Amino acid sequence: MAVRLTINKQHIEAKEETILHSIPCKIHGDEIANVSKYFTPYIRKNDDKNFDGSFRGYPLNGTIIKIPEGYKGVTFYEQNKPEDPKIKRELVSTGGFTNFTYWNYDKLPSKNDAIIGALNWIDIAEALHSTTDDDADVNGSS
Repeated sequence: MAVRLTINKQHIEAKEETILHSIPCKIHGDEIANVSKYFTPYIRKNDDKNFDGSFRGYPLNGTIIKIPEGYKGVTFYEQNKPEDPKIKRELVSTGGFTNFTYWNYDKLPSKNDAIIGALNWIDIAEALHSTTDDDADVNGSS
């Protein structure tokens, strides 16, 4: 299945970022939610990075996750999801972000969580594929 991503340059360069929360549940719907009225007021800050909250009565523990340096997160919206998986999907950007709040049920997020591990792979991949001065000396002095 092909996916077409349309990214508005303003979303990448915008000074005002999208406020993003990643919560550990599936919501069967794609309507606009009044997060600032029903979720945000009930978030308690524990320290500079960690938070407590709840969603539909379930306790949540959250932390702010920063997108790796040199990258920017982008949010997308799909106007009409095709029922046939063979039909090309079209997603349009709605905003950009450099950090987001990641929530877990009843425990603080850790490096063992999949999303944190995936973001760590960016740094690992860059380290593996970068060259150092030592590499240049070895390759240049034959």
